[in-house]
Amino acid sequence: MSDHLFQSETNRVKPSDSFISNSKEVLHELVHATSGIDGVLLASTDGFEVSSIFQKNYDGGKLSAVGSSILALVQALTNEAHLTGCRSVILDAEDGKIMISSVNNKHQPMIVVVVTKQQVLLGQIMHGMNKATAKLVELDAKYHK
Repeated sequence: MSDHLFQSETNRVKPSDSFISNSKEVLHELVHATSGIDGVLLASTDGFEVSSIFQKNYDGGKLSAVGSSILALVQALTNEAHLTGCRSVILDAEDGKIMISSVNNKHQPMIVVVVTKQQVLLGQIMHGMNKATAKLVELDAKYHK
């Protein structure tokens, strides 16, 4: 398989196998270098799972679809408030948190969804997510020359 993008029957552009493989390594680094993460998912902005690592039993397809919808809604909300560049959303639940961050790939924009335990250091999670998204942007540039 080449490192170039290909079109599926639905005309949805899918990432190359090399990008997917390397993105999984980035997610692995994030999970193992940052304490308190139960799962991390990389998805296309149209709601399809690209790669994931889960410590618990999550449905990656559903998380992808809902995560991309939430980020789109929040981006619409920030536009209405005359704010620009919505980069992330943090949801705080009784037993954990979900962080959704945009990955501004030039060729294939994506989102990262991180599910955490309740007691985490948000700064540490955000720092890890920022490092991961920067690496994903580098991979996008590398595999889409």
